[in-house]
Amino acid sequence: MAAENTVEQEENALTEKKGRATPGRRQRRKSKSGGGTAKNEPQGNAITRPIYSTIDYFNNVRGEMQKVSWPSREDTRRLTILCINVTIASSIFLGGLSVILTQFIETGLAPGNAWMLIATIIVMVGGAVYAIRSGRL
Repeated sequence: MAAENTVEQEENALTEKKGRATPGRRQRRKSKSGGGTAKNEPQGNAITRPIYSTIDYFNNVRGEMQKVSWPSREDTRRLTILCINVTIASSIFLGGLSVILTQFIETGLAPGNAWMLIATIIVMVGGAVYAIRSGRL
């Protein structure tokens, strides 16, 4: 029984609220600096400020680049081949679709074949309505 009470007390201690809001990072930075200038405030004059900001930018870029997890040589090769294959397959598919639809439209626009164009429009509208009602679009 005493062990159960101890566990409950520990859980309550972990979940108790502080009674105040936790300050954000910006507020903590300002309070730690003692009300002085913040780290990101512009320093220097109009001539040196762009130089400092450019140096700061490249230092931040270098820091972020060191955090990057670069893929291995095998992963890069595998993903490049995959990308090229998907590009080729999609271009073949879209090219074939374009040729088929071009022939279909040219046939439908020929004199005496207006019914084919009207039927195509009806089928396309019907397919769109079906897709919307079934939740696929």
